[in-house]
Parts: sequence; C-alpha cells; structure tokens
Amino acid sequence: MGVAYDLNALSGINAASTGLGVISNNLANSQSVGFKSSRAEFADMFSGPQNSPGNGVRVAAVTQDFTQGTIAGTGRELDMAIDGEGFFVLEDKTGRYDNVYTRNGSFKLDKDGFLTDQTGNKVQGFLLNENISTTTNPVFDTTLSSIDLDDLNKEPKATDEMTFDINLNGEADNNVDGNLTATPGSIDNSVGGTTPIGGATLSNIAKLTDFETEGAYGGFPDYVTTETIHDTLGGEHRLTANFYKRDVVTTGPGVNGSDLTYDAATDTYSQVATGTGDTKYTSWLVQYTMEDYDQETGQWVTSGHAEGATPGEATADGGLVYELRFDTNGKLIDVREPLEQNTQAAGTGGNINIVGQDTANTALDPASWVSVNSAPSMKWVVDAPFTGASDPLGNTADTTIGIEVDFEEMTQFAGSSITRGVTQNGYAVGDLIGLTTGLDGVIQARYSNGRSVPVAQVALANFADKNAMEKLGGQTYAETFSSGTRQLGQPQSVGLGTINAGSLEYSNVDVAGELVNMIQTQRTYQASAQVISTSQQLTQTILQL
Repeated sequence: MGVAYDLNALSGINAASTGLGVISNNLANSQSVGFKSSRAEFADMFSGPQNSPGNGVRVAAVTQDFTQGTIAGTGRELDMAIDGEGFFVLEDKTGRYDNVYTRNGSFKLDKDGFLTDQTGNKVQGFLLNENISTTTNPVFDTTLSSIDLDDLNKEPKATDEMTFDINLNGEADNNVDGNLTATPGSIDNSVGGTTPIGGATLSNIAKLTDFETEGAYGGFPDYVTTETIHDTLGGEHRLTANFYKRDVVTTGPGVNGSDLTYDAATDTYSQVATGTGDTKYTSWLVQYTMEDYDQETGQWVTSGHAEGATPGEATADGGLVYELRFDTNGKLIDVREPLEQNTQAAGTGGNINIVGQDTANTALDPASWVSVNSAPSMKWVVDAPFTGASDPLGNTADTTIGIEVDFEEMTQFAGSSITRGVTQNGYAVGDLIGLTTGLDGVIQARYSNGRSVPVAQVALANFADKNAMEKLGGQTYAETFSSGTRQLGQPQSVGLGTINAGSLEYSNVDVAGELVNMIQTQRTYQASAQVISTSQQLTQTILQL
C-alpha cells in the first residue's frame, strides 16, 4: 500500500507527462501554417487539515497562445495571412457545424471555381451586390456566402452604366464658324466649322447627329474620347464622345432684348428686365456616336442609331447630343437633352426647334431642352452588323436600350482637357487568370477579357473566449457555448485584423523556449520518479526489520 508521497509523486509524473506531450506537440507543429502553441497549466491538489502536505498536482488546463505568428511572403496569390485579430470563416463540408474557423490562409480554387482551404472547406465572404454596386463604388452583401470566382464571366454583360470624369478646357475658344458674321441675332450655328451647322434642311442637332447624311459639315470638336461598350453577345462597339464648346451664355432666349430667369422647381424660364437675369454659365454640347470597325474596308462604320430613328434613311439620327452647363467655378450645373430630338417636321425631313439657332451667347430654348440633372439615359438601338446579335443590348427587336450616364464629376477648369476616368460596366466572356486581395479583404478578379473587378470580400470572425473554442485539428476550430457567439465583420473593422495577400502566418511556436521547457519538465518528471524510488527503498527497509 502506497503512502501519501508515492501518490503525490505519481501525480507529478502524470502531470509532467502531459506537459511533455504539449511540448512535443508544439515542436512537431513548429512549421504548421497558422498553428498556435499551447502550454500545460498545473495546479496543486489539496484536502484534509491545513497542516497536510497536499495531494499532489494536476493539469488544470491546456491553454493555447493566440498571439501573432510570423507572416512571411510566399508569392502565391491565393495565400492570405491575418495580421491582427480574427479567423477565416469556412463552410464545414462534413455538415457537423455551420462554420469552422482557422488562421491557416493556404487557399486554393476547387474544380468548380470556389475558393477553399486545402481540405475542401469553402471560404466564406460577402459577395458583390451587383444590383446596387457601380463600377466606381462596389457594395457587398452583409450575409455570408461561398466565394465563387469562376462563374462570373461565363456569360457576357451588356453595358448599362457609364461614368464620365473629364475636365474640359475652360479657356477653349467658342466653337463657332469663323466664316459667319458674329452678329447677335444672325449666327445660325452653335458649334461649327467651315460649313455652317445651321440650315434650312436639318437643324443643328440633326447636323451633329445625322453625320452620315450631313457629311459636308466641317466642324471639329474641342475634345474627343472613346470607350468600348458591349452588347449581350459580348460584342464590342466603340462609343465616341465629341465635346464642343458652344459659348458663355449670359442671356436667355427672351424677346426684345429681355433676359430670362430659371426656376428649377418648375423647370421653366420667365422673362425679366435686361441685366437682371440668371448668372452666366458656359454651354458645351457633347455628341455621341457608336461605330464598329469593318475589317474589309478598314473603316469605322455606324453600328447604332438613336431611339425612333430608321437606319439608312436620310433623317436617321446616328448619334445622341446633350448640353452640359458649367457655372463660373467650373462645376457642372446640370445636363440637358433635346425633348424633340427625333420629332420630324412635316415636309422638311428635319427636327423641330431643337437648338435655338438664333445666336450664340443665348440659352437653348427651354421648351425644347429639358434638364436630366447629371444622369441622362442614352437610348440606343444597336444594329451590330459584325456580331450578328439580333438583341444586342437586352431588349426585344425595335425597342430601345438605356445606358445610364453619370456626368457628375465633369468639370470645366482652365488648362488642358483631360480624361480622369471613363468607365463602363459591360464585358465579354472571359476566363479567370489571377486574383488580387487588398488589406480590406476585397478580392479583385482578373479575367482574360481585360476585366479587373471586385467580386467578394473575405469575412473574418472573432470570439470572446478563444480558448473555449472546440479544437478540431488541422488548425480549425468550432464555436461553443463557452466561446461566445462569433463576432463577424470585414477586415479592418470592429477590431479585426488586415489581410496580407501572397503571405502566410506561420506557427508562433518558440522552438528555443520549448526546448528549455522540455528540460525543466524532464527534471520534474525525474524528480517525481526519484521520490517513488526513495519510497521503495524505505519500504524495503521497513520489511527488513
């Protein structure tokens, strides 16, 4: 029968064995990605009177150290490391848990294009909300979903949104035909060249839009920019924007020399005494045309026409025209479109009263030009002769499509005209060729069609008591009642860390420290064993009496 110190020593051996097991596990995982070291925490056992020597030792807990491990670059774009608090969220493929959590960011793409860990658990994140996102302002969902990076470009997307961020040179000369006498009341063109833009057959707007019929017009734009847009088959078309500086407008089209004042609430002008009208503004016209490149002729030919026009007829509107109004600070006031752009004058073949072609330095007729704020809708019918698309932009035959255009960032400052950014949201079919992940966890996918778009944002989770999480092996954990409900969010928010792409967080095991702990624990084990050996000798002495 053993005495008290035998049992005490035995508890010491058992505790030291557990401690050595923890140390050996740490050392074995010193190269495991995302591994967090553990330590055995010992507590004494005591019972009986206060002068009792005690009942030995027990392992009170095996506690993990969740401090940051070393982050090292790997150059592999699917590798991610968390710098700071948080865990990656994974879907549990076994179905035992809703989600599992890890610091191991060694990810891959499975055969279906989903982002997964190396065991096949799908990485969870917040997908791009395509309904409310724009090309310049991505918005992500707030519910978790598996991140699918392959399916996004299986089908093309027709262009339905465009933004124009351009500075037009405020020092540009008025684009008026120099061959005409600049006499108020007699100038019948708003923008011009060697041939007057006004005329009896076609109005100013028709001269700008019916460019194939009015081929003799010799005016040149002050600034030109082009952007490729897409139809529903993924076919490409060139949309050209020609900007013409019309004039600085100081009077409205009043009668007998009177001025006009503008009422934004009713979108109407009223006559006021000369010199008391609205503050002056600069009027620009922008003309849009749509073309395709004909490989046989080597020429760009018209591939789209305006709503209501009939392709091939002399009165067809090949383009669309808008007026941009800038204040004296160079900021955009509003955008106007011709109300009767496609209304035909009986017997003339021309448009009715579109550009008030009486003088420059005169406001366009408010009865014919209506405000669309800074976001008009281009109404196109696309002929698409080179793609064969019978329904190129998502509408039934003979109906119009709308490309919502945002001019809000347009300015008119002195100096050079410069394109700061022209964007559109359409694309052709493409294959995934690469990924880029930002510090905020936003994944930018690069496709063979030239697109580089945000597709999802990696989610991170944290817990009040990380040591109470259930350890599942493979550097994964599960939520428990004791760990508390997960705190879910985006990287760089609510105390969560940042994402380092192309890097991995390695084990936080301190190998030198573990070897020292092993020596100390080994001495504890040997000392406890020596106590039992001493007890055995004492027992033999008693038996020999």
